[in-house]
Amino acid sequence: MPEQDFTDYIDRIGGHTGDRTTLYQAVAAHTGAGRVLYPGSYLDLAPSYHWPDVTYLDADARACKAFRGPDATALATRHKQYREQPRIAFVPGDYTRTLAELPAAEWDLVISLYAGPVSEHATRCLRPGGWLLANNSHADAGLAHLDPRCRLAAVLHHRSGRYRLTTGDLDRYLQPKRPPHPTREQLHAAGRGASYTHPATAYLFRFHPHVRER
Repeated sequence: MPEQDFTDYIDRIGGHTGDRTTLYQAVAAHTGAGRVLYPGSYLDLAPSYHWPDVTYLDADARACKAFRGPDATALATRHKQYREQPRIAFVPGDYTRTLAELPAAEWDLVISLYAGPVSEHATRCLRPGGWLLANNSHADAGLAHLDPRCRLAAVLHHRSGRYRLTTGDLDRYLQPKRPPHPTREQLHAAGRGASYTHPATAYLFRFHPHVRER
């Protein structure tokens, strides 16, 4: 199957997720992660341009159809920024249930973008010292902030079509405009992230599983 089929399929269903290539490029350069887990990926293949081993997980039948074709690997091979051949796995299912069936502590990076409270289900899959990339669309960055096992390590800002990663002045981030910070229960009830004094486009956390949860 020709590689153009993957992009043609996305065009036909109107399934574009936006260009996050420079976001993943910045995170890959900073973390050096090897194995990546992407729950709620939908049709975003761009992580496979920057990491050689990516496991995608989504319940949408359109994602299942797209990722299970050989054209996904062909397209990743064309755009890859590493020497190895891409290894792409797709797991169909709802991350709130399916992640519990995956091996524990097997991945170096979990991606959570616009998919919900992924971190609450996916951190068991992270290796010690692994990374969580999250945004605050569905409060996942705020939920990770409340998890003592997750330490904010960097933030990313989107300007002029590119993403910039910074590790400075991190204490000013994730500070609510109206203190105190919402609890887990409040964030779940609201279904959206809190308003912060210094918002970022995405947040990169380092995972330390031996820190006791509150």
